[in-house]
Amino acid sequence: MTVTIHPADERTELDVVGDTVTPLISAGQFELFELAGPEGSGPPPHAHPWDEGYLILDGRVAIGSDDGEIVVDAGQRVLIEGGTTHWYRIVSETGRFLVATGGKSAGAFFADMDASVPAGHPTEETMPAIIEVAKRNGLTSPLF
Repeated sequence: MTVTIHPADERTELDVVGDTVTPLISAGQFELFELAGPEGSGPPPHAHPWDEGYLILDGRVAIGSDDGEIVVDAGQRVLIEGGTTHWYRIVSETGRFLVATGGKSAGAFFADMDASVPAGHPTEETMPAIIEVAKRNGLTSPLF
């Protein structure tokens, strides 16, 4: 059995369409990230093959799917099954939450987005690159 401890200051921050995504743990079929962003940030409707869970740490986050939209507060948890079209939008001044995913695909997607798309919120000029990265990493969207 192997135990790996990472120092608290050993953190890499990725810019993913204007939000800061910090990979925390990637092991086997499990990944954990911290996500932080300003009011109004969040991705468009999309789906991916991996399950995703959120634990809201600070702020309020609207989370939507084909079933509608709910607003969740600090301390609340959300589970999104792989293949479900969903989105989130931070609706407080700032928001911060943990994102747990199954597999290693989310980490590869976040790293690809950080490396391939200019930092900051999406613009008309950056949307083609965002769509290309999403498709390359197995994401789908009603928008493309």
